[in-house]
Amino acid sequence: MIDLRGVSKVFSIPHQKRKTAFDRVFGRGHYTFESFHALNEVSLRVEAGEFVGIVGRNGCGKSTLLRVVAGIYPPTTGTVRVDGAVAPILELGVGFNGALTVRDNVFLYGVLLGVRRRRLEAELASILDRAGISRFEDARLETLSTGLRTRLAFTVALLAEAPVLIVDEALAVGDEKFQAQCLAELRRLKDEGRTALLVSHDVSLLSQVCRRLVLLDAGTVREDGPVEKVIERYRSA
Repeated sequence: MIDLRGVSKVFSIPHQKRKTAFDRVFGRGHYTFESFHALNEVSLRVEAGEFVGIVGRNGCGKSTLLRVVAGIYPPTTGTVRVDGAVAPILELGVGFNGALTVRDNVFLYGVLLGVRRRRLEAELASILDRAGISRFEDARLETLSTGLRTRLAFTVALLAEAPVLIVDEALAVGDEKFQAQCLAELRRLKDEGRTALLVSHDVSLLSQVCRRLVLLDAGTVREDGPVEKVIERYRSA
């Protein structure tokens, strides 16, 4: 369902180098660029119906990997193949517009994910209630916290019929009740045969829906296998 072969993603980090007093006064300068390998020769295969968790320290490339799979970032080298549409739930709220109301964003994000507007209209109240943000229906999305925006994205994305789900830290937001709701929904999608890549720092949550974990370190796959084995390697690193 998902097949990455030798995927690398390189970003250019600018460093300003001022050479003269004129440059310092007027803010002009010369730049050098440092290459940062967010992903380095990553190969990963996820079969249809498989839920795979991605773990690793901050800055190891987890979010970059999800964005490459979702088609937001093109790989610098290597190939990415995904069989079917992708429903991404990403920390940056890709598909949202902060200047619009919460209600309008439900329609905007839902339509982008392929959900029919008629269904969104019929289930609007239920969507807002499940996300715990009914009182903010007419508020601009930018006034909501990152956690509430992520909850809304997760709730809307569950309506999408895309066979592939990409989730970045959505399991970490909200209280215990909302986390339990997320896990129940993920189990339902798994029973339906959906495929998912899940990123979270909470390995105990991942272990409840995944039988396989992948450990990333400095953009490289360090371990790929059963949950217990990868967690042991992750905690000993």
